Amino acid sequence: MFTEREPAVVRLSGEHDISTRDQLRRAFQAARENPRVIVDTVGVSYLDSTAVGEIARAAEHAARLPGGKLVIVARNQRLIRLLSIAGLTGTIPIVDTNADALALLADG
Repeated sequence: MFTEREPAVVRLSGEHDISTRDQLRRAFQAARENPRVIVDTVGVSYLDSTAVGEIARAAEHAARLPGGKLVIVARNQRLIRLLSIAGLTGTIPIVDTNADALALLADG
């Protein structure tokens, strides 16, 4: 059941590719019980398709929970373009700041 607890925040930094897939899975596993998830990618310098896939899976999981939603915080235009090419920008909101993400999640 949906509660009004704080959203889970998964902060990513550095480079994420197939070599960090297990680390990403653990980070998203830790947030699985929370229907509202913020993925903070401000510190990310590189993502490959493996990492994008983990984000997509986390978004799909959140969407299946009552009141669930995942929001990505991203400022890097190359990263946003990659997410767009992967088709995620049509289904996952992308905002500039954690405050914007919190506001978006508060609005439902």
